[in-house]
Amino acid sequence: MKKEKNFSLNNLVKLYLSFLFQKTTIIIFTISLLLILGIEIFLCNPNINPSDYLQGYKEIHLNFFTQSFFIIQLFNSIIIATITISFTISSNSFDTLFLSHTQRTRLCLAKLLATIIVLIILNIYEILIINIIPLINYPYYKLSIDILLSFLYLLLASTTEAIISFLLSTLLSVVLIPMIFMFISVVIKLLVNNFTDFRTTIVKIIPIVNVSYEGIKFDAIMVVPIWIILFSLLYCSIYCIKDLKG
Repeated sequence: MKKEKNFSLNNLVKLYLSFLFQKTTIIIFTISLLLILGIEIFLCNPNINPSDYLQGYKEIHLNFFTQSFFIIQLFNSIIIATITISFTISSNSFDTLFLSHTQRTRLCLAKLLATIIVLIILNIYEILIINIIPLINYPYYKLSIDILLSFLYLLLASTTEAIISFLLSTLLSVVLIPMIFMFISVVIKLLVNNFTDFRTTIVKIIPIVNVSYEGIKFDAIMVVPIWIILFSLLYCSIYCIKDLKG
């Protein structure tokens, strides 16, 4: 007998967003957002000597954005691990409430859309912070089209990382899996930030936002849509045959 689709996709997204924002995740998100704000203010160095700034403001701007995007992407890995634990491990019993009325592919899509909504809000916050703080503190800093490009790049990078984390955690429903993936992601970002040769190679296949004198760079822009589609299909395929225990 065909399942009745009593739950619209829109309602499922709202339900999963409500499921995500529980006490633990709210605490983790709040601490992460406050730490991002505090670290960005520190990196901007509000007490910088005006004469030092005038002598090397281009280098100061570059250093600020390089470190800022590095820090933001580290925190994004932590937040993505938190979302993954909620949506692919802790939500199994929650999922079973809808299985008699809703196709599993719809549940997968609802989780992915809910995650993207959270990431959009997160990335907007990050881009605002990373631009407003230097706009206040650096006299020669001007807004440019990079503010839009950097938002797009951050969203693509965080979405790809989230989907891969979902896939791995669906394969093995163990809390350690998203934590291990988070650790690997952090290590890769550390290597990219500190080793030029490693960065030159890896950023072409792994979605990482990179900053240089030429501006905000995202060398994996051509392959990221492929990664997103491929890993999303794999995630849904595995989820559809997975034994969910309520």
